[in-house]
Amino acid sequence: MTGEANSKGVLIVDDEPMMRAVLKMVLESLGANVVGEAADGKEAIERFQEVGPALTFLDIEMPVKNGFDALEEIVKIDASARVIMLTGNDNTSIAEACIASGASDYVRKGQTPEQLMAELGPKLTAMKIV
Repeated sequence: MTGEANSKGVLIVDDEPMMRAVLKMVLESLGANVVGEAADGKEAIERFQEVGPALTFLDIEMPVKNGFDALEEIVKIDASARVIMLTGNDNTSIAEACIASGASDYVRKGQTPEQLMAELGPKLTAMKIV
C-alpha cells in the first residue's frame, strides 16, 4: 500500500499484550487512530501491507522475526514508511542502528502512560498523525 497511508492510522507491534494495550490507550487518548496490531515481526510485515499505516510502532525484541529484521522488510516495501522502534533495553545502540536502517525514532518501554503521552504527543503532532 505504498503512497496510500491512512493519515492517522497507527500500527502497534509488540509481543507483550500489555504493552500493546497501554500504547493503544495512550495513542487513542492523543487522538491517533490505531488501525492494527501484531505480536511478532512476521505479523508486522503482513499487517503493514494490509493497512498501510502512517506510523508503525515496532518492538525490537520479538519472537519469529525481530523488529530489526521486520524494519528492513518494511522499508523495502515502502521506503517512506515511518517507524518508531520500541526498546526495553537500556543499551540504545540497537535502537540507534534501527534509525540508521530507516526507523524515524525510538521510544523506551517501561514508562508510565503519562510519560508516554508526554513523549509521544509532540512526535505525533510533528508527524501530523494527530
